[in-house]
Amino acid sequence: MVGKIVGAVRKTAEWISVLLLFAMFVVSLSGVAMRYVFNQPLSWSDELGMVMLLWAVFIADAFVTKDSDHIAFDLAWDVASAPVRRAILLLQGGLFCVLFALAIPTVIDYILFLWRERTSALEWRLDFVYSCFAIYLVALVVRLAAKFVRAAGKNWRQEVADGDAAQTANILG
Repeated sequence: MVGKIVGAVRKTAEWISVLLLFAMFVVSLSGVAMRYVFNQPLSWSDELGMVMLLWAVFIADAFVTKDSDHIAFDLAWDVASAPVRRAILLLQGGLFCVLFALAIPTVIDYILFLWRERTSALEWRLDFVYSCFAIYLVALVVRLAAKFVRAAGKNWRQEVADGDAAQTANILG
């Protein structure tokens, strides 16, 4: 049940991000055409493109990307034994989950403070523009808590098992 919900949320976020990136491309292309072909620059195209990129990146990273998709410094991980890898996962998941969870109230408070400010061209309230970061932060805390629970669970060896050696090979082996 949880797997289906996570899959549906991931697929929806993926489509939202794709649509935002496509719309950003169209807006940017329109801005270039209006500026250089019709000599009528759009004052709002750059701003709208930046807002769409901001939302696409944070939504995609919060709900679409997996831990294995991120760039990692894994020299220590590759040479560590399974129990040490478990300790690394527990420390990473637990520590960062707590730190980011503690940051949520301050971040949300600052985002709510931004209601006074507006974007320069579209006059959008900045609290709406930057609310994607609060969504991202909450999703990140949930993902880190899930990582911690999986590493602490009885099937922890699956979490620390070696992946495809060709994908994870480094200079040490």
